Amino acid sequence: MSTSKEILDYVKHHPSGKVKLAVADIDGILRGKYVAAEKFTSLVEGRLAFCDVTFGWDAGDLAYENGKYTGWHTGYPDAQVKIDLNTFRKIPWENEVPFFLGDFIDDQDRPNFVCPRQLLKN
Repeated sequence: MSTSKEILDYVKHHPSGKVKLAVADIDGILRGKYVAAEKFTSLVEGRLAFCDVTFGWDAGDLAYENGKYTGWHTGYPDAQVKIDLNTFRKIPWENEVPFFLGDFIDDQDRPNFVCPRQLLKN
């Protein structure tokens, strides 16, 4: 599928009624969640809130003690994520559930400097 309309139609008509979304954490490990297909449509137009603890813990989900970007000192607030429709995939072992990656962005929609996917794009 190549167009945004085709992708959104697939999501809308998928029998599961859900979409799997993921972001890369500070170690490049995917951290994800499911959202309802109806919610996904609004997320494509806007942003998804995702806890910035993804930049404050290790592969074993233990918080870093010396993190500067996020940590107990910031309260691990939500960060903004923009869905990348170009990453659309179907998960074969989950009945072809639609899957997308997201990129962390700042309040002006610019790449967040701590996001591994944004760094790789540079």
